[in-house]
Amino acid sequence: MCYLTSMMREQKAGKLVPLEGLRGVAAVIVMLGHMVRGLVPPGPGGWDGLHQFHSWLLNGGAAVTVFFVLSGFILSLPFANDRSPLRVLTALLKRWPRLAAVTGNEWMASHFNAPLKGHEISWMAALRDGLYQAFLSGGSRFDSPLWTMRIELFGSFAIFLMAPVLFELQHWPLRLAIVGGVINAAGSAFPLTYVSDFLVGTVLAMLFAENRMPKFSNWSAAGIGLGGVYLFCFSATENHLIHAPIRAILPTGETAHFVWDVSAALIIMVLLGNPFLRHVFSKNWAIWLGLLSFPIYLLHVPIMLSAGAISIVNAVGPLGITGAVLLAAAATMTLTLACALPLAWVDKAWTGVLARVRGL
Repeated sequence: MCYLTSMMREQKAGKLVPLEGLRGVAAVIVMLGHMVRGLVPPGPGGWDGLHQFHSWLLNGGAAVTVFFVLSGFILSLPFANDRSPLRVLTALLKRWPRLAAVTGNEWMASHFNAPLKGHEISWMAALRDGLYQAFLSGGSRFDSPLWTMRIELFGSFAIFLMAPVLFELQHWPLRLAIVGGVINAAGSAFPLTYVSDFLVGTVLAMLFAENRMPKFSNWSAAGIGLGGVYLFCFSATENHLIHAPIRAILPTGETAHFVWDVSAALIIMVLLGNPFLRHVFSKNWAIWLGLLSFPIYLLHVPIMLSAGAISIVNAVGPLGITGAVLLAAAATMTLTLACALPLAWVDKAWTGVLARVRGL
């Protein structure tokens, strides 16, 4: 417990806590969204309201875009003061192990976008998925959230190449022209189109580092924040009438994330530019969520499809479907948090070692 308290102090001293809190909120949204999809019975019935809530606010695609924009922001910010090659090398060494993961379970034989049927199921196969296939080929057979790791890796490389140049230019029209040109060149095809998410984060980091981030009163923050939530609720698959104007002008392809980019940018600017919201998102709950965000994102699916699935199978007889779903949800969240704590410690220890090596 003493070490966890120390980790919280380091998190508060060394990072922008409101953004880490936002990352934690996004991780929880992804987890809850997957739980509704994976544990709650589909179709009409008593769960209709929950499924409607899922289709709006539990928007996993928008939450993942928030991750990407935040990654672009956090990865870019150090280059405001240090653009040396050693900074790039250290960033790469920190980045790879944080994105690598090992997990495997036969309960995941056919779920979401991680089908295992017809493929090798072994610890070695899981190790290969976690260490390099998730990055190089987008493999996510053992843990479906790993589909984002390939994008995180490519996006990180883009940041490490472009952020030093963009910070060096000191000319905003040229900066925006370069960013716009790269986004246009990346197009709307998976996965390169997602580079835009990271570059939006870079633009926000430059605004923040140069004290150009706008300030918002409580009323203006409320209005802009609601606009961000409206865009966050945009769905790539659901035809909500309220989003019809956006859908009418959106080009074909993998383009919903462009809408979510604007949403993430608005929410981040409001969090950093409004004193009240910045204070709320700087409390201990935000520090904890920031520490646990990546472990929660990484672990919740395999736990849901193992312990959660076992809970439903064993409890549906005595408790009924409602009781079984609630038990499975409780088991998933409890075990995810319990397993997230040691993984957060490993992540913190690794980055601490790299910081000490760099300081030698």
